[in-house]
Amino acid sequence: MSRAVITGPTMVLLVRDLERSVQFYTELGFKYERIGGPDVQHVHMNRDQVTFILHQAVNPGDVRPLSSVQGGLYFDAFCYTDVRQLLEEIREKNVSIVRGPDLNDFFSEITVEDVDGYRIAFGG
Repeated sequence: MSRAVITGPTMVLLVRDLERSVQFYTELGFKYERIGGPDVQHVHMNRDQVTFILHQAVNPGDVRPLSSVQGGLYFDAFCYTDVRQLLEEIREKNVSIVRGPDLNDFFSEITVEDVDGYRIAFGG
């Protein structure tokens, strides 16, 4: 029996201001696609094999990144990439690097923070 191929993952990020979040992820090279009908609308931000679904919070206080909670990890999402190359892309952009860059021959990593405090780590 063959196995189903599972792609993704796709992560939902509850955001305070959808347009500001779209602008941030666009700055990181993600493409924008509005999805949904009249009752449920959100935005897919896609880059290569990574998709973040941005969904507008009704109550801004509900936006609580895992990385901001005591005992949470230092990142909310982790993406594998060539860190040095990504670093070159974002150095001149308005992207806050909150950890790193830790560059070495074994495994390099940087962590950026978006406008809602979500921390996205990139490593490889």
